[in-house]
Amino acid sequence: MKKDSLVLYKQVPARVRELLSDKIIILLPDGKEKKVRSKDIQLLHPGPISSLPDGAAPDGQIEEAWELLQGESPSLQELAELAFGEYSPQTAWSAFLLLNRTPWFRGSMEEIIVRTPEEVEAIQKEESEKKAADLRWASFIESLKKGIIADDDRGFLTDLEQYCLQKSKKSRILQNLGKQQSPENAHRLLLQLNIWNLRRNPWPERNQIPLTTPSFALEEGPEVERLDLTHMDAFAIDDVGNQDPDDALSFHDGMLWVHIADSSSLIPAGTEADREARGRAANLYLPETTIPMLPPEATARLGLGLQEISPALSFGYTLDKEYNVTDCRISFSRVRVTRMSYGEAEEKLEEEPFSSIMKVAKRFNSWRKENGALFLQLPEVKIRVGEEGSGEIMISALEEYQSRDMVAEMMMLTGFHTARYARDKGIPIPYVIQPAPEGDLPETSPDDPASMVQLRRFMKRSQTTTSGGPHSGMGLPVYTRATSPLRRYSDLMVQQQLRLHMAGLPLLSEEDILEGTASCESVTGRVTGSERSSNLHWKLVYLAEHPDWEGEGILVGRSDKQMVLQIPSLALETRIALKEKLPLNSRLTVALERVDVPEQQVQFRVRD
Repeated sequence: MKKDSLVLYKQVPARVRELLSDKIIILLPDGKEKKVRSKDIQLLHPGPISSLPDGAAPDGQIEEAWELLQGESPSLQELAELAFGEYSPQTAWSAFLLLNRTPWFRGSMEEIIVRTPEEVEAIQKEESEKKAADLRWASFIESLKKGIIADDDRGFLTDLEQYCLQKSKKSRILQNLGKQQSPENAHRLLLQLNIWNLRRNPWPERNQIPLTTPSFALEEGPEVERLDLTHMDAFAIDDVGNQDPDDALSFHDGMLWVHIADSSSLIPAGTEADREARGRAANLYLPETTIPMLPPEATARLGLGLQEISPALSFGYTLDKEYNVTDCRISFSRVRVTRMSYGEAEEKLEEEPFSSIMKVAKRFNSWRKENGALFLQLPEVKIRVGEEGSGEIMISALEEYQSRDMVAEMMMLTGFHTARYARDKGIPIPYVIQPAPEGDLPETSPDDPASMVQLRRFMKRSQTTTSGGPHSGMGLPVYTRATSPLRRYSDLMVQQQLRLHMAGLPLLSEEDILEGTASCESVTGRVTGSERSSNLHWKLVYLAEHPDWEGEGILVGRSDKQMVLQIPSLALETRIALKEKLPLNSRLTVALERVDVPEQQVQFRVRD
């Protein structure tokens, strides 16, 4: 290698300026000099050169050279001479550029490979198809800018849908249109182009929640001894239309009984069915449909009251004269269950066994209050959309039933006693704790909605742990979720442990519980987020379909220069700017101003 030779350095041409004892100084295309080792460069042409070759390739006979070189392994010099008629610094560089950048040649300076006719044909076909696809894409984008979508172009819109549903990291369409990359922008464009209608709910798919009904095989759990409780009346009390009754109540011979569907009999721990249930974590309740955690067969066989005799896990409570629980007996059982709605139960609260069950519920509620339980009363609504999303949107206030409160107290009672039993017996389970609020809590009243909203801000998030501890919001010294094993995996996991314990089999370890809980919670968070966002989606769609909507709003807080507005009939909170300062709990008649479904935003104004 000599001074003023043409060399290759990191795929660019360079000129040798000076040879040192251990380094070589080269001049790069940007005019900068660099010291390199001899092994860092390759000789393209011995030169001498006074300037570097430019990027313009000289006229040549490249295809003819390729044909002549079939089956050969030419040097760079031979390739330059055949393709361009001579070996010069310019043609040496041009010959190098033929490698891996054209269909005919590939390889490196050390080994130039002449592609076969079949390889060249395949490459040229691919390049031709890519060029045609690029032209078609460019035509599609131009049409899209004009709001025109040809039938043949609809396949391109998959890019937009996939990004909107967060199944891809970016949208080529948004990029080409110069729009900011966001799922909301993709959603808005899909609406503008009439590819989606306003009702299309993206949230479950955006959260990667499966929308198919599970169909995995069920498996028999370990055998356990069962109490025959079919002689006592048992009542599964739920909302009208409930499809998964997993709890029932009895009062017999002075004892309260709470029966829970025995899901562990068909979903034992460590089985494929268990892993499938864990992967779903919970039922997905949407206004337009419900996607269960378990296959329909499981609910049909295990749901309380869906068969003449149902398998259950029963909690028998011994009571004193004031209806305090003095002892709890836990047994697997067989029960005969009658189903009824909250409304039907409400009419029977003065009758047995409901009057006695209500006395236990009231006493337990009082005990929780004495232990610092917090009672939030915020608007709740039930949203239903007929015909799986294409029918009428129905939003109604959740009916206040004493029977609903009674059932809720019984479920908390059972969660408490399950947790206490597991703690006393050393059975690892996922406990639910809630740290106590910090600071002075506001005095609350149902007639003071603002105080309820303020109290909610004081409350801390609940946490799952294997060590247990108080749940401040419920006023319980220890608690676990154990009463919904048909629709929540955490409850199923607790029941699986109780089954292993009662069958005298090895328990899941604390590490197993932690692993199952962590896996489940990551999915549960997405399920809960999907439900919350879906409910808001349908509220906003309802408002968009009723642009003249008016209703009552209550001022429940302040946020910067705006007020927090609660819409009780929609169980919705938003912000509103007012011309005058009004006190909290002021009630206003508000009208819909603007709704943005993709952004999940809504604005109201005070009606004139």
